[in-house]
Amino acid sequence: MTTEQDTTELAERVEEALRGDDVERAAEVIASLHPADRADLYERLDPELREAFFSVLSTEQMAELMEYLDEEVRGVVTARMTRVTLARVLDRTSNDVAVDVLRTLPPSDMARVLSAMSTAQEISPLLEHADESAGGLMTRGYVALHPEMTVQQAITFLRLRKPLADEAYYLYVLDASNRLQGVVNLRELILSEADTRIEDVMTKDPIAVDPNTDQEDCLRLFERYRLRALPVVDEQQVLRGIITFDDIMNVSRWEADEDIYEIVGLPAEESIFSPLSVSLRRRMPWLFLNLLAAAYGAAVVGVFEDTIAKAAALAVFMPIVAGQSGSSGIQTITLMVRGLASGDLERRHLRHALLKEVTTGLVKGLLFAVVVGGAALAWQGEWAWGPVVGLAMIGNMTFAGALGVIIPMTLRRMHLDPAVASGIVVTSFTDVMGFLLLLGMGTLLISELR
Repeated sequence: MTTEQDTTELAERVEEALRGDDVERAAEVIASLHPADRADLYERLDPELREAFFSVLSTEQMAELMEYLDEEVRGVVTARMTRVTLARVLDRTSNDVAVDVLRTLPPSDMARVLSAMSTAQEISPLLEHADESAGGLMTRGYVALHPEMTVQQAITFLRLRKPLADEAYYLYVLDASNRLQGVVNLRELILSEADTRIEDVMTKDPIAVDPNTDQEDCLRLFERYRLRALPVVDEQQVLRGIITFDDIMNVSRWEADEDIYEIVGLPAEESIFSPLSVSLRRRMPWLFLNLLAAAYGAAVVGVFEDTIAKAAALAVFMPIVAGQSGSSGIQTITLMVRGLASGDLERRHLRHALLKEVTTGLVKGLLFAVVVGGAALAWQGEWAWGPVVGLAMIGNMTFAGALGVIIPMTLRRMHLDPAVASGIVVTSFTDVMGFLLLLGMGTLLISELR
């Protein structure tokens, strides 16, 4: 296993070799690395050295690198390749990576690369499906057996075929029309008697999905049934491909990143390494929405200008009441979004979730009301400061709990991603409500605050 320190040292050695035009030394170090470490090393290099790094790789090493590169970096690498070289490299990558790369190309370039690929017949059907569907995830690399084969014949076939490890964990039993009949686990095959027929050891009616199934639903099936691969079949039960465990793990990471990013109004593809212009285009729209909400909050404060002038200390507690409630709302939003994404939370749970989070907000509000309201009373000395600040805290924390449930559920009902800028929306609303509660009660008891 290569540690962080090892990778840093290797990067320095490769940089030194490339800067000194010692291509053989650089190639030797690069060839000794696992493809994942090679990709990490490539991304660490200064941009002017990446071209030299890539030039020492064989076609096979380029293909391995493509499997592990970050999507944005892979796009830059792809753009620099000639179309002929790209076709040779994609012939050696997994089907799903080849499809992902082809989808990033202009239509004319995609057609040129595809026409030069020897695996075009395998890849073309995969391009017909949406990127985030089972059809977009699946690969054509699987092992097919006939139900009347014996275990010995199947093992002999595997030795001749020499499939990759993730292709051979499950063996798919097909009839003459390629319809899926069952699945054989590799372990079961090895432990069965040599003359046993495949149809006698296979698992009938295996779990399968159609090509249009959303990738999140595929992920839930993997998690629920602890699968290592998932077959994709059409309406006639013809096997079209399989989704491997590695691919679904990438989906798991992508979906988690997407939820976290979208809560704060960022697309999942945003990166610290993205070009400045791209980052600005991705981040600004929701920030403008936040600006509008902030302007509305400022307008609410403006209505109570006389109250603040008479009891200026209210301004000190405004960010406390709004900020604590916003953070509490983000906690609820995060729980709701992950629950909806994992399938653990459904519409029928709305009442329970709402009651639980409102109660939680109320209790948290009471606890903070004692602390903050007590501090206000001790600082200002007038009895009304405790109730004004404390009740504003209780009301806004309770409101944040309700809002944290309602916003994701409403977005889901509108067939939108529940995570979409939920964090920005909830903090905007809790800011306005916090100002309104604090300054409104301050206005009612202004004679007791001075």
